[in-house]
Formats: sequence, C-alpha cells, structure tokens
Amino acid sequence: MNAPLKRGWCPSLFEPMAAGDGFLVRVKPRVDGVRAAQLRALADAADSFGSGRVEITNRGNFQLRGLATEALPRVADAMLAADLASADRAAERRRNILVAVSADAAMIEIARRLQVWLEREDGLDALPDKFGFAVGAVVGDISLLPGEMPMVVLPGGFAALAAEPVAAMQALTQSFLRRAGLGRMAALVSEMGAPAVFAEAGLQIHGIVPPADTMPPVGKLPDAFGLGLPFGVQDGRTLRAAADLADRFGNGWLRTTQARSLVVMGTGDDVRGVAVAARASGFVTEAEDMRLRVVACAGLPACSQAHVDARAVAARLAPLWAAPGLLHVSGCAKGCAAPSGAAVTLVAAGQIYDVVRNGRARDVPEIAGLAFAAALEWMREKRLCR
Repeated sequence: MNAPLKRGWCPSLFEPMAAGDGFLVRVKPRVDGVRAAQLRALADAADSFGSGRVEITNRGNFQLRGLATEALPRVADAMLAADLASADRAAERRRNILVAVSADAAMIEIARRLQVWLEREDGLDALPDKFGFAVGAVVGDISLLPGEMPMVVLPGGFAALAAEPVAAMQALTQSFLRRAGLGRMAALVSEMGAPAVFAEAGLQIHGIVPPADTMPPVGKLPDAFGLGLPFGVQDGRTLRAAADLADRFGNGWLRTTQARSLVVMGTGDDVRGVAVAARASGFVTEAEDMRLRVVACAGLPACSQAHVDARAVAARLAPLWAAPGLLHVSGCAKGCAAPSGAAVTLVAAGQIYDVVRNGRARDVPEIAGLAFAAALEWMREKRLCR
C-alpha cells in the first residue's frame, strides 16, 4: 500500500512551485471569465517563457509549466498587464472563486462583490491556500446556489437560505478564521456540526443538497459550447484556437470549469458551426467521450514525486475504460488530479500499482502491488475495462 505523501501548498502567480520540468505558476481567471484576448496573452506567455504546456486545474485555474527562474517576473508582469491577476500578492493568493458556466447575471454580480472583498479585506491572510469559494455550483469550502432565496452550502452538502448571500459567506469565513489550525471548512463542519457553524454565522440549516450531476460541461450548453481537453492539458496553439472560436462564434468570452474544460460563451442555440470548428482544432465535443472520464496528474518527468508517466498510462486506459464514474491514474499517493476521489484510482508505487475503489489515492486499496498488466486484467474481471 502507498504511504500518503505530504500534500503541498498551492502555488500562485507570485509563489511559483518547483517541479521536475521547471517552475509552475497558476493564473486565476476573474469571476467574469476570460476574454479571448486574455487567452492569447496567456498562450504567448506559455510559449515565450515556459514549455508551452498549460493545464486547467480542478479549480478552473490555468497552470503554466516549464518556467525558468529568470522568466518568473516576466510572466507575472504579462499576466498583470492582461488583467489576469491582482497586483497584491496576498490578495492573489486568496482569490479562489469558481463561477459556474450556468451562473446568471445575479450570481455573477454576487461573485464580483465576493471577489472585491477577498482582494480588499485585510483580515483574510490566514485563509489556507486551498480555501475556495464557488458560485452557482457546490465545489468549494463555501458554495452558493441560485434560487428565489440563494442557498449557501458547506462541505457535505449542508445548506442554509441566505437573504444576503455575500454577508453569509463572509460570516462563515470569519467563523472559520476564528479557529486557527483547521485545514479546511470540512474540518470545522466535522468539529462543530453544520447546524452550529451556520448558527454562529446567523443562519439556520435548511437541508442537504444532493451531489450534482458529474457530466462534464462539454458540447452544446445553454447559449454556450464546451471544449473538452483530455487531462485538462493544452498548449499555446490550443489556447489560441479556443480564443478564435470565442471571437468567431461567441461573444468573445470563455469560462473554465472544474472538469478542466473551456467553455465558449454566447454562442446561441445553433452550435453546428462551432462544433465542426472545435473538432477540427482537436477539442473533445461530446460529453460522453470516455477521454473525459479519465484523469491523471502530470506524472514523470514533470513531477519529481511521481513514479510513472501518469498521463501516458491514462492514455492507454482511456479507450478501455467502460464503467460509470471517473478513472484516476495517480503518479503517487497524493492524488492531485482527483483530490475528492474517483470510482477507481490506480496509484503508482514504483512500477506496481494499488487499486482504490470509490475513494482517494491515499485510501486503503482494494488490491495492491499489481504490475500494470495484472491491474488491467483485474479491472477487466470487475467489468471496469474492456
């Protein structure tokens, strides 16, 4: 069984992380989305200063890889010039807001107010790097769902009605900050119980929100079109192609998603043209495409903690995966590509694998110590793979 490795902090634009392929930085879209021109600026920075590889994380952020030390300030300057970052380093670190593709104007305005608070409030420096907010979806430490009266949601799906949603999210954040040392909001909910956490913020628990549909936002969407990216990876050419699609078929704006996809906004209902052009540019355009059901970390050689080239292994398994849910190939026991778990997780340890069912990479495996061929055969016996 793999021993869990220490999970690292989150890099930002101003706090690069050393990796096997150089430094990496994260660029966080603003809550209104990404303009096509900004996407081209990101592509230029990736090509000029790094390896050209850009990843979308499961927080909807862009990750530029392969950066040399001397390139880091130039990348930061380019992203600031493109309005893709806050100039204040602490504000940029805590500006973690994912806005759902389905968010309407009222939800986006709430997200804007939340973003301003996160950037300007002096007392938030103690928030953990990974502490995040979500508007229009349940994927963060504190999430907000639309409704006649919006609902604020905590980990575990616990929900409370919020007449003043920004004030409610602020109050819950302050409740968390009063208890130093907690890793994430889930720990506070576990320690106090959701009713007590809500009560301290002046809210009353309303119920539990069921898990959302996990179908990736790819293909035709309401007034939008989702561009699938196997493993969430692209290069400068791919980013420029997405920007061109946004200008040609949409309103010039795109959004990123937790499913590591890009979404062209404002396409209208007739998406035949954008679908053809997207496929020609190499994007996945069908939500049922099994390549979107397989996730993998960067693996070797990009990550020094990995034991295998996880994406190469995942590419071999993607055509064979036949089960509902997600297949996660993890280069080590950290499980960065699917921190919340997956239907099946293949965890590398040297050249052998542990297999975890319905859990995270660091959980107890159902079977351990298999060579790749044996792991594949085991998954075929369980009717998980063809």
